Amino acid sequence: RSMKLKEKTEWLWQKYHFTPRKDLGQHFLIDPLILDRIVKSLHLKMHDEVLEIGAGTGTLTERLAQEKIRLLAVEVDQDLYQILKEELKDYPNVKIICEDISQFSLEEQFKGPFKVVGNLPYQIASSLLLDLVKRENVGLLVVMVQREVAERLLSPPGCKKRGILTVLMQHYALIEKIIDAPSHAFIPPPRVASSLLRIERRKIHSSEEDQVIFRVVKAAFSSRRRMLINALSGALKKDKNFLRKKLEEAGIDEELRAEDLVDEDFLKLSRVLREEVYEKKD
Repeated sequence: RSMKLKEKTEWLWQKYHFTPRKDLGQHFLIDPLILDRIVKSLHLKMHDEVLEIGAGTGTLTERLAQEKIRLLAVEVDQDLYQILKEELKDYPNVKIICEDISQFSLEEQFKGPFKVVGNLPYQIASSLLLDLVKRENVGLLVVMVQREVAERLLSPPGCKKRGILTVLMQHYALIEKIIDAPSHAFIPPPRVASSLLRIERRKIHSSEEDQVIFRVVKAAFSSRRRMLINALSGALKKDKNFLRKKLEEAGIDEELRAEDLVDEDFLKLSRVLREEVYEKKD
């Protein structure tokens, strides 16, 4: 039990004849301090329900299993799934599923509120986070993402890295960086560094308002280098004079670019353009 995480991970690889797969971007956390920060940041209470994405060799899974929670660990790799099933068989509060998280039906597994934790694969991190944060029963996410994704999610108004993902994620949630994780915190070490984020969902949402905001944000960012009025006019197929009035009404300078707007600006813009972009369901 006192074996270091790196040794333990390598020992499991040997025991089960496992080789990390490049195509799945498999990198395993071996830094005990970061592991502690992850567990602490989840603020676990008895009977919490937790979803772990990409359980790997079960380093975090086992730590979480020792808390009095219900844990659902999802792992796409069949070989790792076998390791997890064997190594964690003594924990009745842990359920392990071999599946691709982006194809996975969370509705069937979680009826009430749940928390999310995991080291997110780069290819699907953005779309997965947006999907999760839109769900009313997800309260808190503590996730490891590539530094580049973290920078996009945290980028302030005026920053070139700010985009649709940034604005929508910041609309749904409060995002903060807990800690940066250097490459050597993992084996095999990835080429890029990662960051651990805490994402707490805001409580207030109506799906109708969300639909409007989504379309307005998309339209505003549709041509990044153009002024707001031109981007909106092109994407929403609306007359500039009409949009000029609407922007004035919202108190927003038409010559700004989408990345310059704060969340509140997008809310104001969505209110004045609501009639134009909301598609009513018959």
